[in-house]
Amino acid sequence: METPVKKLVSKTLLGLIAPALIACGAYAQDIKERTLKFSFVQPQDSHMGFGAKKFADLVAQKSGNKMKVRLYPNGTLGGDLQTVSALQGGTIEITTLPPSLLVGLNKEYGVFDLPFLFADFKEADAVLDGPVGKRFLEKAPQGLVGLAYWDHGFRNVSNGRKPIAKAEDFQGLKLRVVQTPLMIESFNTLGANAVPLPFTELFTAMETRAVDGQDNPIVAFETNKFHEVQKHLSTTRHVYNPLIVLVSQKAWDGLSADEKQVLSSAAVETRAEQRRASREMEQKAIANIRSKGVTVTEVSPAERARMRERVKPVIDKFTRELGEDVVKPFHMEIEKVRASK
Repeated sequence: METPVKKLVSKTLLGLIAPALIACGAYAQDIKERTLKFSFVQPQDSHMGFGAKKFADLVAQKSGNKMKVRLYPNGTLGGDLQTVSALQGGTIEITTLPPSLLVGLNKEYGVFDLPFLFADFKEADAVLDGPVGKRFLEKAPQGLVGLAYWDHGFRNVSNGRKPIAKAEDFQGLKLRVVQTPLMIESFNTLGANAVPLPFTELFTAMETRAVDGQDNPIVAFETNKFHEVQKHLSTTRHVYNPLIVLVSQKAWDGLSADEKQVLSSAAVETRAEQRRASREMEQKAIANIRSKGVTVTEVSPAERARMRERVKPVIDKFTRELGEDVVKPFHMEIEKVRASK
C-alpha cells in the first residue's frame, strides 16, 4: 500500500519528469509517421541549409523520429515563386525565403524591401521578434502558414565591371534584382538598369553577361560561387532580408495539434542558432571571397546616406502605397531600439 509520503514523492517526480517527456515528444500521442519536403534555393552549406538541417533534426527529435523533414536545396524543386505555388497546392510542405517575395500575394510584405530601413541586426531582430513581426506571420497569404523568422542578411551589390563606392557608380550597370516592384524601382532610381530574374537563373545570367551584377547577402555570394563570375562586391547594405519559414496550409490542416506544435517549436528554437551561424558565416565569407580575388569595397556611412537620399522618392511612394498603418509600426519599433542604444 502506497503511503502519503510515497504518493507525494511520486507526484513530485511526475511533475518534474512530465514536462521533459513532453518536450522531447515522448508524451505526444497524436504523431504519425510522415515525411515533409523542405525546399529552398540556396546550397546545403549555406545559412539557409544550416537552418533547414537544424530544423529537421529538431523535428525528428521532438516527434520521436516519426516526422522526417527531407531537404531539397539549390532550388531543385523550383525557384522561390514556384515553391510558394507548390506550397499553396500542397505538393511541397515547407520552405524559407525573404518575406518580400510574397508581395504578389499580399502587397504589405513589400515593407520588408524598403531601402535602408534597418541600420543593423539589433534593429531587425527587435522588430521581427516583437508584435510587428508576429502580425506578419499571422497574415501569411492564403495557402501559407508562417512559423518564424530566420536570418538571410543585409543585401550587398556585386558586379563584374567596376567598384561601387558612391551613389553615382550605379549608373549604367545592368543588375539582376528580386522580382518585386520596389526593388526594381529602387535600382532604376539609383541609375542602374534593373533586370528581374528568378534566383535559379542568376549565375548563368552573370556568366553570359546578360547582366553585370546582382544584390544578395554576402553568404549567398560565397556559397553560390559568384566569385567565379563577379570581381567586385560593395557593402551597400541597402536592404535587410529576414527569412520567413512557411508551411503549406493544406499540409498544416492535415496535422494533429501535437504535430503542429512540433513544427512550430522547432522553427522558433532554430531561430537563435541560425541567426548566429548566418552572421558568423558572413564575417568568414568576406575574408574568403577576398582571398579568391574579389575586390570588396567598403561603402562609407556618408555614401550610404546619399544612396538613401537618392531613393527617398521610391521610399515615399511605396510608403503611400503600402499604407502608413503598415510602415509606421516598423519605424516606431526601430526608434525604440535606437533610443536604447
